[in-house]
Amino acid sequence: MTFSEFLESIEPMQAEAIAYLDSYCRQECGMTRKMRYKVPFYDSSKWICYLNPIKKTHIELCFLNGRPMADHFPSLDMKGRKLVSGLTIDTHSDLPLEAITMIKSAIRLNDTIS
Repeated sequence: MTFSEFLESIEPMQAEAIAYLDSYCRQECGMTRKMRYKVPFYDSSKWICYLNPIKKTHIELCFLNGRPMADHFPSLDMKGRKLVSGLTIDTHSDLPLEAITMIKSAIRLNDTIS
């Protein structure tokens, strides 16, 4: 599945939010996108995050090394996962600025671990 096919397969509001975050991750943060498990994953020497549509009105911004991030961002939810944490975003609301802050923090965390 290509990224374009992925966007066409989800709700328009989800597609708009994911397209915005995709652009931010790739253009502003210099990350690379790869489609894995039918969702977009982003990396910068290591996998950083992925965007997952949930239900019809939300997306989850998931961080692969999310356990250390969850200590600094209480809004991240581990959902019983051992490493991955995520921020659920309502696509009918404005994108939370916290999402951008989390992406930048995840990149910094990845750089210190590498």
